[in-house]
Amino acid sequence: MANRLFTYSILLLAFAFAFPVQSNAGTCCVWRITNVNHPFYLVGTIHALSGSDYPLPKPYDEAFRNSQRLVFEIKPDPQSDFPDKFALATCYKKGDDIRKHVHPQTWQFLGKQYGYSHFFEFPWSIGNHRMAGIEELRPWAVAWMIWGIRGYNDVFNEHGVDNHMGYQGRRAGKELAGLESTDEHIQVLAGMSDIESELLLLDAVVRGDKRRDDFNKMRAAWRKGDIDTMWELGLRERKLNPGADARLLDARNVKWIPKIKAEINSGKPTSIIVGAGHYPGYNGLIKLLERQGYKIEQL
Repeated sequence: MANRLFTYSILLLAFAFAFPVQSNAGTCCVWRITNVNHPFYLVGTIHALSGSDYPLPKPYDEAFRNSQRLVFEIKPDPQSDFPDKFALATCYKKGDDIRKHVHPQTWQFLGKQYGYSHFFEFPWSIGNHRMAGIEELRPWAVAWMIWGIRGYNDVFNEHGVDNHMGYQGRRAGKELAGLESTDEHIQVLAGMSDIESELLLLDAVVRGDKRRDDFNKMRAAWRKGDIDTMWELGLRERKLNPGADARLLDARNVKWIPKIKAEINSGKPTSIIVGAGHYPGYNGLIKLLERQGYKIEQL
């Protein structure tokens, strides 16, 4: 009996090696929901790209071509009031400034880092909003201005994937929509606590030029569709500032699920087009949708 079991085990191993399991690993951050009766795609974007990053991998073209409707974080409308509203949200109201909301040493550190730059010496502006100096900006706004904020997508960035697909979508006469209203999108940052906002700023300044390396690694992982590496690259910020990270990613993912399900149930061929950072992790869109019973294949 023992000899027969041993022989049977050997045959099973031989069969396994003769017919290796095929890998379903994707090539980019585009997924397709396979257990619905119409084309439905999940598209992961990244902003602050350059012209050399184009053309995009072929699955982006497939998702665009097969979709009647494109749904972004916010609707990429050139006539949107988002830029003006966002500019106002970056600043404190008259009579208030950053020095009342951060530790005194944080302000001193900023002065040491930027005391000889135009940030402190001259009036300047964000959009159409003029300011006397950097002290009028909220901490998260300084971080956004210097390096950008992971998890917060600029759908109007010139070479960003969202801007590119929005532009092509308007040209092709496709329906464009957003998962968030302008006010909801702005409130993601504007509603941060002082400590969350200050930690974003301090990390941006202290990390300095290393953030360029961080971004290049993230972009390389995005290009290959390697969301496991993308998740690992985001762990440092998640551990450093868990409140802000959850506000930027997890909480929004959970809020989006009913809206994405409504888009699926509409029966229209659709692409959901949001920042690639929203897809990995236990509370990423992939896992959240799979727990709702959807089968998802990476392209």
